[in-house]
Amino acid sequence: MDQQQGQSQEARPAPETPGGGVVATGGRALLVYATKHGSSREIADAVATELRTAFGDVDVREAGAAPPPAGYDAVVVGGPMIMGWHRDAEKYVKQHRDQLAGVPFALFVTAAALTEDGMTDVHGVPVAKDPWLVKKPRRADKLTRKERYALPSHYLGDIFKACGPARPRTAAVFAGSLDLTTMNIFEKLFVLLIVGVTPGDGRHWDFVREWADEAAKTLSAG
Repeated sequence: MDQQQGQSQEARPAPETPGGGVVATGGRALLVYATKHGSSREIADAVATELRTAFGDVDVREAGAAPPPAGYDAVVVGGPMIMGWHRDAEKYVKQHRDQLAGVPFALFVTAAALTEDGMTDVHGVPVAKDPWLVKKPRRADKLTRKERYALPSHYLGDIFKACGPARPRTAAVFAGSLDLTTMNIFEKLFVLLIVGVTPGDGRHWDFVREWADEAAKTLSAG
């Protein structure tokens, strides 16, 4: 979700300022993000920085006002899990799924918990799991309700269905930032009782940048 659990904020390096790399001169990419309280926008900005190493023009837009994929050479859509994927992100992929089917695209999700399932893909789509977020279940043969909820297949399965017939080239599940003071009572009860997480900023900037760099290469390959 947009505000996530994690290690103490002091343990996490701040996002780097763009610069230092070789910027591409061709191609247009669209990065569509949804956010509840702003932290997913910061992740989107970090992803956009890496996309600029492969695409000369990267357009970053909030999902509610984003243009359709037509005319772009690649698309990335991301947003937090808030009792399901952010509705603006889901609405975007549903509304434009036919166009997404003709454009290389990738997805990212921010979540409060992630259960290790030993798999590297969901429905054949490669999935990168944030090592600061993913945890092994207590018993692999008998998952708890919270562990089942936090499976990659649970987070991404419905999103991939919403995209159909479009199919992302790659996807990632990142830790985000969890601030209970910004949440309504239903969201608080959900993350504390259903997901069972501890407040804090868990964003792993190095991992975000590494995935985005690989996604840029994958998407620019056509």
